[in-house]
Amino acid sequence: MGGFYLDEMQKSGRWDVAYICDVCAESRDLARKLAPGAKVVDDEQVIFDDPEVQVVGLFALADSRKSQIERAFAAGKHVIAEKPISDSIENEWQAVELAENTPLFSTVNLYLRNSWYHNTIKDFIAQGEIGELAIIRVCHMTPGLAPGEGHEYEGPAFHDCGMHYVDIARWYAQSEFKTWNAQAVRMWNYKDPWWLQCHGTFENGVVFDITQGHVYGQLAQTQTHNSYVDIIGTKGIARMTHDFKTAIVELHGVTQTHRLIQPYGGKNIDTLCKLFAESIETGRRSEALPEFRDAALASEYAWRFLCDAREHDLPAIGELETLRQIRERRRTMKDGYGLLRKHA
Repeated sequence: MGGFYLDEMQKSGRWDVAYICDVCAESRDLARKLAPGAKVVDDEQVIFDDPEVQVVGLFALADSRKSQIERAFAAGKHVIAEKPISDSIENEWQAVELAENTPLFSTVNLYLRNSWYHNTIKDFIAQGEIGELAIIRVCHMTPGLAPGEGHEYEGPAFHDCGMHYVDIARWYAQSEFKTWNAQAVRMWNYKDPWWLQCHGTFENGVVFDITQGHVYGQLAQTQTHNSYVDIIGTKGIARMTHDFKTAIVELHGVTQTHRLIQPYGGKNIDTLCKLFAESIETGRRSEALPEFRDAALASEYAWRFLCDAREHDLPAIGELETLRQIRERRRTMKDGYGLLRKHA
């Protein structure tokens, strides 16, 4: 993820990338090529100790983030963090407390909130075009990361990836989760579920269902995916689908009907960095920036839904040998879903 941030910060012209820290020598060599003007180090404390550094970006694994957040705030630095903001719910809420007790700015990459398609739909809802919001349906199924490929401290697929969809459902509802019931499957007999569907209600009565899994045809000759949001009101609907290149938004309201087609936008890191830069320049934190609290809530409920699924029948379907074949295929794939980023 650090590479994605570096790309966008260099493109924007608003950031001076002063340091890049990595514990891997190979990654440091790559960093020197990609950012020749930056100091490349293996000791993060050098960055915290530099009084000229205004912002630190924390893009390593989740087990490192809480201590880095603590040191960043203590050193007077603003913070951009990847999600989750730590490796346990307890540590995440400690990070929230740190953020909410400092005048320094912080944000977390809950990238769907920065997408043009979700903001378009939310604006349409706010206009009253679909009546009262009633049902939020979110689905994201791809081949994606296989078990053991990169989740580690981020947890199973429904936590690592699925917390984005837990968050965006809450963002639409503008309410807190009240009830839920989850069903999961242990694909390929792996120890953790890699597909989960959860439905329930928010405190304001809005109903939701969220489906997420990196189980969608990993060994298919031609891979595909199924990703959408379907928002249903008392009078109209709004929906979106995408192919990771182009997003299509269809709006069916009481006085308006639209079909919008625009580039998907990826992780929207350019938008996140732009909003954060503007916040620092103006001294006013953008309300559009996700807060640490949003990330902690999404993470906690993703874990709660996983725990709820374990209380029900949790079938194991398939064999570990199939998972071995999936991992082997992904090691040699040049084009696919959720492949680990590699540089020549």
